[in-house]
Amino acid sequence: MATAVFVGLSTLDIAYSVPRYPTEDSKTRAQDQFLGAGGPAANAAVAYAALSGRTPALVTALGEHQLAQLIRHDLDEFGVAPIDATPGARHRPPVSSIVVATETGTRTVVSLDGSQISAPFDPAHVGPVNDASVVLIDGHYPELAFGFATAARKRGIPVILDAGRWRDTHAGLLPLVDIAICSADFTPPGHTGDVFDQLHAQGVRYAAVTHGSAPIAYSMPGGRGTIEVPPAAATDTLGAGDILHGAFCHYHVAGQPFPQALRSAATIATLSCAHLGTREWIRALPETDPATGE
Repeated sequence: MATAVFVGLSTLDIAYSVPRYPTEDSKTRAQDQFLGAGGPAANAAVAYAALSGRTPALVTALGEHQLAQLIRHDLDEFGVAPIDATPGARHRPPVSSIVVATETGTRTVVSLDGSQISAPFDPAHVGPVNDASVVLIDGHYPELAFGFATAARKRGIPVILDAGRWRDTHAGLLPLVDIAICSADFTPPGHTGDVFDQLHAQGVRYAAVTHGSAPIAYSMPGGRGTIEVPPAAATDTLGAGDILHGAFCHYHVAGQPFPQALRSAATIATLSCAHLGTREWIRALPETDPATGE
């Protein structure tokens, strides 16, 4: 039984760590390498699975390409059940090439985003929503995002939006969203003034904006505030925002109030930054919850 459903992009991530960024037209020997599934929805689903010990559903576009098998294997290893919206398709899944500069803890990503892949919504795939406590959408495959957000809304299940940069689909999605967690780059067209006011005007009740290692701003019925992000010496920030979203879903389902769930999720995201890639932090998790100490 899936207690959470994640809808959106899956990629194959290939990350290399180097002390500093290579100069142009040069060859550099990497210190380490990470290979695994990536993408906002996929990384969030893996984080949720790691923290909850439960198997979330991931609705995405995989197909039958050889590279898709690598993604499936990684998702299976980390407890995520994929639902393929493009069964039998032969498209190549998006591949992200990442260089992580460990001296500064920054990363540079070159990737396709799945915009060339058609992922239709199939009502036959919404079964896991019936048992879910939360549905997260990242907006990458519009038909899937609208279909699952609508299905969740009809069932009274909270819809969480992972909003990185503004996409045209957001205009139609926001009225279906209960909670929006946005990056600082999220700027609606014609934006003048407070982004929270614009989100609330579209029906979003709870909203937050992340700013990397700076405090997270939030707005909810009853007030606004900020959440301090725990300090840490970052080795790799790859996927930290995705992990924050997955961790938030876990703590939200566990019953934590909105600000506390954000605070707990920020602790997990910070922990992930101490490790290369988006999986090693899971192996380093202590027996007690690092966010709650329980």
